[in-house]
Formats: sequence, C-alpha cells, structure tokens
Amino acid sequence: MSYASLLINSCTVERHSQVNIVVGTDGNDYYCAFAHTATADNRPITGFDYWKYWKPTGGTGTGAVWVLGTAYVASNTTDAYGNPVIVWAIATGLGDEPCRLMSTGGRELKIGAELVIADYKLFLGDVTISEQDRVWVYAGTIKGWALYEILLVKDIQDGVDSHHKECFLRSVR
Repeated sequence: MSYASLLINSCTVERHSQVNIVVGTDGNDYYCAFAHTATADNRPITGFDYWKYWKPTGGTGTGAVWVLGTAYVASNTTDAYGNPVIVWAIATGLGDEPCRLMSTGGRELKIGAELVIADYKLFLGDVTISEQDRVWVYAGTIKGWALYEILLVKDIQDGVDSHHKECFLRSVR
C-alpha cells in the first residue's frame, strides 16, 4: 500500500499575506498606509520619510523582512483600532492537497511556555507548511469543510530525505 493511498481527505493551506506588514529597524511591526516602492528614504524607521508610508501595528517581529525595491500596497481594511486586518490567501500550489485527518484525543502540546490541546493530527505529503499557516480540511459531504489553526509541524524523514509532514491542529471556532 502506498503512502498516497492513505491520504483520503482533501485540504487547502492558507497563508496570511504580510506583504503589507514589515519589521522596522527598531524590531517593531509596521503596516503600509500608502502604496509605494521601497527606497532607503521610506524604510521604517531609519528612512527620513518613513512616517508617510508606514504606521505601527503595535506588534513586534512578526512582519516580513523589509526589502529595497519592493512595491508595497496599502492595507485598505483595518479593524476598529486602525490596525490592518490580516488577509489570508491560498498558498501557492497547496489548493487541493491530499491529506488524512486523525483525532488526537485531546493531546497536550507544549509550545514555547504555553500548554495547548491539539484536536487533530493532519498527515500531508512533503509540502512547505508552517505554524504560521492555517488549513481547511474537507471531511466529506456531511461535515463539509472545517478550518484549523496549525499548532506544530513535524517533518518526518524516511532515512534519506523528508517523507511527509504531521501537523497538530486546533479547531477554529
């Protein structure tokens, strides 16, 4: 029996788009408030004119790396506090991935200093996926699609190379 024959569900991996959120030279996150092409003059926060293009999110270190020459797009959707709303999009090449979903029976995982309960374990082929992503899993015609947050990704080796990924998931309610 091949590994692929064990993959009975279908899933779609979503990655949040942080092209509009970058880490400034001070370690804080900034969102693009005005569309522009990155130059030394508008780099947050060492650029002379950075304040015209970038606004603080209140977060630290979760944005993308600022890249000279990148065309940054202004975030048009903000929450009640004026912060940009994170936009999720299907990760390139991961729109209909074969997978297998299995209950963990409420397995406890230690992630950093936090103890969390994983609802499910997801088995995927050797794809690029991380804890920064989330996943929609199709569980059949009765249950339909369900959204999960990825708590932990384990890269399983076959003795030579990466074989598949095991992802511990928590239901998004």
